[in-house]
Amino acid sequence: IYYNREPYGNEVEGRSSIVTGEVAEVIDGALPQLLRIFTSSDELCRFEPKGPGDEEGAKQATEYCNLVFFQDNDGVILMHNWFKDALLQKNGIVKYYWLDSEDPTKEKYKNLSADELQLLFQDGTMELVSQNINEITPASIDEMGMMIEPIYSYDVVVMKKKESGRVKIDNVPPEEFLISKRDKNIKDARFVAHRVNITRSDLIAAGYSKDIVDDLPAYSDLTFTPERIARYERGEMPDEAQSLDFSMQEIEVYECYIRTDYDDDGIAELRKITYAGNKILDNEEVDHIPFASCCPIPMPHKFFGQSLADRSMDIQLIKSTITRQILDNMYLTNMPRMTAIDGQVNMDDLLTVAPNGIVRMKTPNAVQALTVPPTASSSFPMLEYLDSVLQKRSGVANAGQVLDPSILANTTATAIAAMQQSGAGRIEMIARIFADTGVKDLFQGIFQLLCKYQDK
Repeated sequence: IYYNREPYGNEVEGRSSIVTGEVAEVIDGALPQLLRIFTSSDELCRFEPKGPGDEEGAKQATEYCNLVFFQDNDGVILMHNWFKDALLQKNGIVKYYWLDSEDPTKEKYKNLSADELQLLFQDGTMELVSQNINEITPASIDEMGMMIEPIYSYDVVVMKKKESGRVKIDNVPPEEFLISKRDKNIKDARFVAHRVNITRSDLIAAGYSKDIVDDLPAYSDLTFTPERIARYERGEMPDEAQSLDFSMQEIEVYECYIRTDYDDDGIAELRKITYAGNKILDNEEVDHIPFASCCPIPMPHKFFGQSLADRSMDIQLIKSTITRQILDNMYLTNMPRMTAIDGQVNMDDLLTVAPNGIVRMKTPNAVQALTVPPTASSSFPMLEYLDSVLQKRSGVANAGQVLDPSILANTTATAIAAMQQSGAGRIEMIARIFADTGVKDLFQGIFQLLCKYQDK
């Protein structure tokens, strides 16, 4: 709400209702600096060799994992959305997983011989869709009385299926991610869940029974989460109305990762349990939780920390209030209220504002302007003070504020460099935290998936 500059709810009709944009300015100011740090090199992450002979393996892991992030996935857009979620809503979440896919394509061939047709289906990737047989030479009997087989050509339409797999990385909206209150990080969490709306068609395509999927209720609690309500304006909610096509109705599915003693050996194992409605769709043992999280201002012993929005919302509210008062004062100064002696002034004339208009009065001075002293000049220093507070909290400043001419007049180049470095220190600290938490966990997950699933 603060980022989008939506009304606070305390507006008064007839008075200024402006909403300043400090939250958006801080986040939009920090985000380019963070992206510049992480995209200044082709290597977002580098794997280091642990012992003799590991150099070549570490080099290949570095090149391959960076290729997966930047080329197989939209790496820069992923980082932008990931970091923006973190700066705005405490924690940014991404999910990584292995995606098997088929890419069927239709191909047409004409005038094939029998040998060419056999060769076409030899590798097993082709599936016959339709066929038309053309007789080129009819059957006949030669001079020796032997039967000559007819010669045919074939026009065929085939379906070529190309199976492939790759590491897929998705941004997870904050309202779709759930974690136990007792957990401090994802890697060792007791319970983590991803709740997402999936169509019946996609669930069946994923391999779940059609009978089970058809019985699932089409209902979602995500529609009413505060994050989603703040993200979409009225009428924009994507799941506000269900599709009339039954197969395209969306089902709220929970993909849960929970540590539990499933085999009664006294040791809790990590299991992935997928359920929707009151039906368990999947239950299997897994070896890791496929999420990575980054938080700009982590709080010790807690999973959720603080965001730059948390540090700037109160400043935005105060500046909005002061700016409204300044504008109200200017409105009253430029167009003051009027005092009129009852019965001595024609009120219709007084209420009709027009150039060269006439106000009829029975006595002199029956109408006077109610003078309002201008107070804007005393409010501007307060706004500047709040800007300096916001700069200290966030580390984001305008270039003009950093290089103030009055400061530069008697300041050495070394001192100026120190001031600039101090201002950028908070952004650098956030970047370092992102690198050592979310980005590191993500690339470890990418490497683990490649080792497990990549077959060539």
